[in-house]
Amino acid sequence: MIACVSVLIGAGSMAAPGEPARADEPCSLPRHPVHHSLGLDTWNDHYPRPQGELRAGMFFLSFPDAEPSADPGTIAGHYFPATAEFFDRASYGRFRLHTEVAGDWVRMPRESADYGIRRDWPPELRSAYLRDALRVLEPLADFTAYDLVYLVADPDAPGVNADATKVVNFDRPVRVGNAEIRRLVTVFERTPPDRNVLAHETGHVFDLPDLYRRPDVSNGDWDTHVGDWDVMGSQFGLAPDPFAWHKWKLGWLTAGHVACVSAPGVSLHTLQPLGAPLDPAGPGGDTRMVVVRTGPSEALVAEVRTATGNDRGTCSEGVLLYRVRSDVPSAQGPVEVLDGHPAGSACHGRSVHPRLADAPLRPGESYWDEESGVRFEVGEPTSTGGRHLKVIRH
Repeated sequence: MIACVSVLIGAGSMAAPGEPARADEPCSLPRHPVHHSLGLDTWNDHYPRPQGELRAGMFFLSFPDAEPSADPGTIAGHYFPATAEFFDRASYGRFRLHTEVAGDWVRMPRESADYGIRRDWPPELRSAYLRDALRVLEPLADFTAYDLVYLVADPDAPGVNADATKVVNFDRPVRVGNAEIRRLVTVFERTPPDRNVLAHETGHVFDLPDLYRRPDVSNGDWDTHVGDWDVMGSQFGLAPDPFAWHKWKLGWLTAGHVACVSAPGVSLHTLQPLGAPLDPAGPGGDTRMVVVRTGPSEALVAEVRTATGNDRGTCSEGVLLYRVRSDVPSAQGPVEVLDGHPAGSACHGRSVHPRLADAPLRPGESYWDEESGVRFEVGEPTSTGGRHLKVIRH
């Protein structure tokens, strides 16, 4: 175990293609050998599928230079059941995250400052932290019982930097007892933690990419690609429900919920709100996304976002448009929201990116994407809160 932990990579590794379960689905894009590719034709088998029930273990690490001021149960209460409820709503009840919370703090052998914990963590110090954490936990926990593992550091320890919270991927699986671990969620949050931070990090465990853009300067804009839309963009977003494309990738939506526009001409669609419960009778007549494939690795997507479910805090409703590229890696813009109101903004003081907070199209409005030659025209709302949508492809 100690030898394996010494080799880590922050961005993760790309598995060989899995079984081509969805290669024939309409408008799906191919998976590329980039980190967290949004291709749908195969599943990366190095990641667990968030379907049915998955089991997580949450463990708590203290340090000799600080005495925790809160018990593990209190800290866990900031994350659960909220995180499990987020995924239950996002998945339409198709995925349940069951978490077992350790009852005691486990003391690390070194002081917190010795590990140099920060966002851009030196690999040798991060390796030392994980090596020590797994060594002290190994006699206390059976990791074969868990599909996900959360390591929570004492937020009161002086060397703990909240900006360091992230998923750490191992170059090779690490053996701890009888278990093989491929990745861990390392949590260094303040108390209380950032809103939806654990849902964001858990999304990475399911092969979802970062949708933010890391700026070149310290005061730059992180949210220029997607703004408030989707928890993988910002854990503070007003509309954190995952994009329909992400739900399709994870198996929460199926091909029956997708309307594919593959030929030139005019097509008419009725979209149901993304956050509304699925029709128990099946996907027929329950369209949640319109997809226009515009290139070998690119597509335009339309979906309806309303103030329901995970998006109940949004200040803008309507047809949200975005571009997906499956050949672009995590944090480099695999998704770009198309601004339906480029001259406007909304939700100042609450939105992480007001310029995109009013991006959805309202009834009677349209959007012309010159790059692809596709026009979207929004009709009146339906009795169920959906929208009629006309797509014109030249």
